[in-house]
Amino acid sequence: MVRLTPPSPHATQHTSARRRAFGVIASVAAIVMALSACGSGGTSTNAANANGANGSSSRTTLKWEASGEVTTMDSGKTYDTISGEAVGFFAEPLYRQDSNGDVTPALAKSLPKVSEDGLTVDVTLRDGLKFSDGSPLTASDVVYGVRRVVDPATGSQSAKNLNYIKNATEITAGKLPVDQLGIKAVSDTQVRFTLTSPNPYITQLLTDTLLSPVKQSFVEEKGKNYALNADSLLATGPYKLADWNGTNVNWKYVKNPNYWNAKNVHFKEIDVSVVKDAASKVNLFESGQIDGVHITGDYIKQYQGKKELVTVPSLRATNLELGISSNKNLQNLNLRKALSLAIDRKQLASAILNGEATPAVGVIPNGIAKNPENGKSIAEDWGNLAPTDKDKAKTLFKKALSELGTSSVKFRLVTSDDDQSKKIGQYLQAQLQDTLPGLTIDVASVPSSVRFEEMMSYKFDLALGGWSGTWDPTSYVQQHETSYEHNHSQWKSEELTELVNDLNTKDGTDFKLRWQHLKEANQYLIDNQVVIPLVQASNSYLVNPNLTGYVTSSLGGTIDPALAKFN
Repeated sequence: MVRLTPPSPHATQHTSARRRAFGVIASVAAIVMALSACGSGGTSTNAANANGANGSSSRTTLKWEASGEVTTMDSGKTYDTISGEAVGFFAEPLYRQDSNGDVTPALAKSLPKVSEDGLTVDVTLRDGLKFSDGSPLTASDVVYGVRRVVDPATGSQSAKNLNYIKNATEITAGKLPVDQLGIKAVSDTQVRFTLTSPNPYITQLLTDTLLSPVKQSFVEEKGKNYALNADSLLATGPYKLADWNGTNVNWKYVKNPNYWNAKNVHFKEIDVSVVKDAASKVNLFESGQIDGVHITGDYIKQYQGKKELVTVPSLRATNLELGISSNKNLQNLNLRKALSLAIDRKQLASAILNGEATPAVGVIPNGIAKNPENGKSIAEDWGNLAPTDKDKAKTLFKKALSELGTSSVKFRLVTSDDDQSKKIGQYLQAQLQDTLPGLTIDVASVPSSVRFEEMMSYKFDLALGGWSGTWDPTSYVQQHETSYEHNHSQWKSEELTELVNDLNTKDGTDFKLRWQHLKEANQYLIDNQVVIPLVQASNSYLVNPNLTGYVTSSLGGTIDPALAKFN
């Protein structure tokens, strides 16, 4: 948990959503019953795993699951959790975080040194670092990689994540050349960051793979083909990408012999498969054909108390995103508020997600920060800003229809095509249509990469989205700021922009002021219903019980097996 008090990470030296439309809709009660009873199969054993045939310490190949298609393997362009996980196998950051949330050196050999005024951050790299082709990796490669992210020519949808670096905002806006970014190579092994303002989360922010080094000559050699397939990438991490052509749903990672910590990389190969069907995931795991899968629904209940089940608490916010700029009906505030009030988040969390989630209380996840004065959580201090009130929802919806001069409205809701996303989409469809007569919701379940593309085109009605943010709670409100790439609604507000700018600059390490501005920004987004918070989910996995040494992250609720091994 991140508190609005100065973080003090501990140092250790060696460890870091096809279109498908649903027709006739049953009542909410029927949907809940149907979706809650979807599980099948027993959980008595994982025979291959349990007897050691799938978990021998001599095994050198790990078989892993990805929950959806990768949108990009370019470490400077990743913006979704799926791609972020995929890139993390071969793109080494300066620092990693362990399962306790502690920051540990990766490419860096020690924790960063922050100047007394909080504006200068020095990072010293390990000696003898190399890219996967054996060429030297120096501080200049880090500088190039970071500059490339903010360079408008790159088109990174995550460029504004680096606004904490001096001049990044101006460079992404095309107002300054990229060489004016607050980063330089002091020597072959020393990188110096100059910040926009003191940032209490700077050590955690330096764990981002957006900051991974990139070899300039290699990028220039590959040109427009850079990162489009496995052969057009160089690795800096534990593994090299292999057998990926840019669109396939099966690929692998092979051990990188030039990795600085290669002696502690235990697998020669990691085979990855995209598996979306819940029953297929479990069957593959039970038959020993895969060592780790993400599970949902009744399967979580079936595996309760079993050693294969691993649950990772998550600070990821699951939201119903609104295409306000692309659908004039959604520009009606009463309609947006009616949609939010009509959704029973408790039922969604318990009946549909089988207790794997808690109802959202606002835009910023509960648990990421506490009031610095009294220690109260967001829920305790700010209250529940995402309540259910079906009577009020009906009243506001009728008023909205009158204001719009129509008797009905119809929206298309896009979700990813994995089982859980489909269930949530069906549930929202039933809830909203049952509660708000005159509303029609068509659900389109598509590959995650297609959903991402629709949302980033800013041309959609409703979308099931989410936000993992960073360790700085500001990232959850910054998503909806006017100029931010992932402001999917294309909401424009000088008030919100001012609040976000204050959080990113003026507030610095004034934790009391940061808390107040976070509260105001969260309240603003709810008052204007720019987005509809749904739930805050944990992630549950089935993991081969003989696998040890993997790292879990509460930020995205993920598991990283890069440095794991079989006992």
